[in-house]
Amino acid sequence: MNRLLEDFEDSLQPFWECSTTSKNSFGEIVDNKDSFGIRLDVSHFRPEELSVKMQDGRLFVEGHHEERNDQHGSVERHFIRKYTIPETVLQDSLESQLSDQGVLRITAKKKAVESPQFTNIPIQFNSMKSDK
Repeated sequence: MNRLLEDFEDSLQPFWECSTTSKNSFGEIVDNKDSFGIRLDVSHFRPEELSVKMQDGRLFVEGHHEERNDQHGSVERHFIRKYTIPETVLQDSLESQLSDQGVLRITAKKKAVESPQFTNIPIQFNSMKSDK
């Protein structure tokens, strides 16, 4: 029985090793006053197996590959990550880049935040002369 459990644990080991390659399972999100960005480890997917789409203020990142054989058997992977894009993001500036290490970066600029405009209001001076 112990040998069966050990074999089972050994078969899961590559999955656990792969899942810890990025800092967390959600990737990284940068949202500051100038830009918005997402960084995902998608190293298990080829470029043609990935898609990035935008619909109604939401960003969809999808990866899918059919069953493949590896040293432990076979694996098929599929994921969909959905992000709500802040209203301050210029959606026309969205770009995605895939590095040769399998890191997908999605970046966008943000709308310039206008400084509050001040209007000078002249001060009128009324002297208080007595009406004699």
